[in-house]
Amino acid sequence: MKLPLSFPKKEKKEYFLTLILRNEKVNAIFFEEIDGKVNVLSKHAENFPTSIEEASVEELLEITDKAISTAEQSLTHTLEKVKTIFGVKGSWVDESKINPEKLAKLKKISDELGLIPIGFLVIFEAIAFLLEKEEGAPVTTILAETGKKYISAALIKAGKIKEFKASEITESPAITLDNILKHFTSAEVLPPRIILFNGGEDESQQFINHTWSKSLPFLHIPQVTTLPAEFDGRAVLYGAATQLGFSVLDEKPMLSDNTIPDLQGESESKPSKVNTDDQTGNIKTVSSEESLEHFGFVQDKDAAKEPPPILEEAPPVKSEGIREVIEEIPEEIKINEGDRRSLPMNASAILSGGKIIISSLPKLIGKFNLKNIMSLSSILSSKGKIILVPIVLIVLLAVLGYFYFFANKATVTINVEAKSAEQSQDVTFASGEPTDPAGGVIASEFIAVTEEGVVSKKTSGKKEVGTNSKGTVTIFNNNSSPQKLSSGTTISSSNGLDFSLDKDITVASASGDVFSGTTPGKANAEITAKKIGQEYNLPSNTKFTVGNSSSIAAKNDEAFSGGTKKEVTVVSADDISKLRSELPKSLEAKAKENLTSKISEDQVLLSVLISKEIVKEDFSKKKDDEANEIKLTGTVEFRGIAYRKSDSVSYANEILKKNISENTTIDPDSLEINVDKIEQDGDNVNAKISIKGFTVPKIDNNDVAKQISGKSFENAQDLIKKYPQVSGAEIKLSFSLPFLPTLLPFSSKNIEISTKVNE
Repeated sequence: MKLPLSFPKKEKKEYFLTLILRNEKVNAIFFEEIDGKVNVLSKHAENFPTSIEEASVEELLEITDKAISTAEQSLTHTLEKVKTIFGVKGSWVDESKINPEKLAKLKKISDELGLIPIGFLVIFEAIAFLLEKEEGAPVTTILAETGKKYISAALIKAGKIKEFKASEITESPAITLDNILKHFTSAEVLPPRIILFNGGEDESQQFINHTWSKSLPFLHIPQVTTLPAEFDGRAVLYGAATQLGFSVLDEKPMLSDNTIPDLQGESESKPSKVNTDDQTGNIKTVSSEESLEHFGFVQDKDAAKEPPPILEEAPPVKSEGIREVIEEIPEEIKINEGDRRSLPMNASAILSGGKIIISSLPKLIGKFNLKNIMSLSSILSSKGKIILVPIVLIVLLAVLGYFYFFANKATVTINVEAKSAEQSQDVTFASGEPTDPAGGVIASEFIAVTEEGVVSKKTSGKKEVGTNSKGTVTIFNNNSSPQKLSSGTTISSSNGLDFSLDKDITVASASGDVFSGTTPGKANAEITAKKIGQEYNLPSNTKFTVGNSSSIAAKNDEAFSGGTKKEVTVVSADDISKLRSELPKSLEAKAKENLTSKISEDQVLLSVLISKEIVKEDFSKKKDDEANEIKLTGTVEFRGIAYRKSDSVSYANEILKKNISENTTIDPDSLEINVDKIEQDGDNVNAKISIKGFTVPKIDNNDVAKQISGKSFENAQDLIKKYPQVSGAEIKLSFSLPFLPTLLPFSSKNIEISTKVNE
């Protein structure tokens, strides 16, 4: 007899780490995936002493290690290598790629802490993505992250981040946010909704009670709400889990519960990289090889020096173009925008078109008067059979053809071969004057910041120090009259060492006659060596001369003592001068960063500082003080000058116009402006400016779209190549059908034109 045996199915586990790098703290979250379900295992946050931007690489590594290590203590087993998704600030990402400087820091963290990076998400975009999921529609709001020292804000419209700015908190968080909003330029009207995260109840009340500046374009007083604690962690985790292939139910568990229930897997294939789409805020994936290259963690390559590959990404399908043809689509079959974006490009388009066609067939067939068609089919059929199936196929093909030729979308990327042009000339950066290319004037603005710092160095001066030898001598006077000697009279030893008389003294005259002989007058006096040193400690019975007199002499009965000498290190004038030179240099990088933060997005700060002046200084030692080290604490005022990009473009076009034909222009993104030989002249700055740029053809995108609409790819290429410096174009359709000719949409509105400049 055989007994049926059953064994429990072994669960397959995989472990992940979400590492969220905020402005003022690091949050580490460990979670596991068991057969498509996600469970949060542990989490811990560590704060930076100041901010992540001010932290050194070593400090960043230390704080991150502490957050991860503390979170690991709650795990039941040790993880040697863990797959990691980074949550990063928006300022760390340029054109969907982490910039090289920040990438090097993440590589350092991964190498040192044994992490396997599989991708990253921008924190603000992840929050917008989760808010869209929870609220059922893309959000339009001002999203603000508050902290102890800094506040960051993003303008989000229809789920897309339009603008992002950050500032150090001055006076209060509410006032700082008020000032940040004044610098937003991408919206004529600000959304009347402000969402805060990382703030407490008292802090949110400040924003609710705050009186917003009248200059802010609010239609009415904004509503202020606060996200739950650790919402950013849940958003990044949710975005990562969603993109890794797990479907998320509509429940909204708190991260503090340590679980996200029922994240059930729908796909066995899991992408190896998580990234965010900078336009939509949703998550996108690439292949395993591309992800490591794109993220920067590739063996035998320097991430900061190797440029990441360009990943071709098909444009998202927009439902608005479809609604132009069929306005009424049943709600139950509309495709969620986020679901569409998570599909491959062709699959998304075909699914969208297929569902719309199916939903619209009853209406379209109804327009053909179905009863009449059936009746006609009965008459034509020899056996009275209804030939409805061929009619439906014809209608289906007609609808497909209509969508293919009129509602289809196309993207055309024009490849332009740039030509170099450069020119140098004298220019004046004038404050308070308009830009005048013909007169060589660029309107500019002086900007000043003060920075405090400390520099120190080893002292280099040398000095002999010691004490003077002292002693008593007997002075003999052979003159017939008393001799008065004043204090300071030089008394020289027989070996050439000089001493000085300590006090005024009078020596009696000599006594006696020629028969009995004369006896000189005598007096004892104290003398001190004029210089320091042991050599002045003379032995007894040393003979001395007094001043320039040959009739007065001296002798000591006892040896002199007290003379010492040694060499010590002291503060030199050169030490002080070098510290005054080093202090501005040590603060220059920080000053440029702060000067840059004070200008608008349309402004450019000259790389050369106009002036560096020490306005306050305090040395720890004075000149000639005995010391091994000297320290300077001081405040330096830095002045820079900024100009507007639009002014530089018009100026560049003016001075480069000799090398530019009428149908070309300067590519503003290619401009390189170098300024040297800067001399300040009152409120103006005279300099030598060298401008280098690339010329590109003047292309009217709307005109091109009209010319190529309805054309074949080959004819469209021929039309586009007629423009100067154009080598060709890349054309893509949203979807294509194998049995229909490859043509561009007949509606020019459905053709999106962009330019790719090849330098």
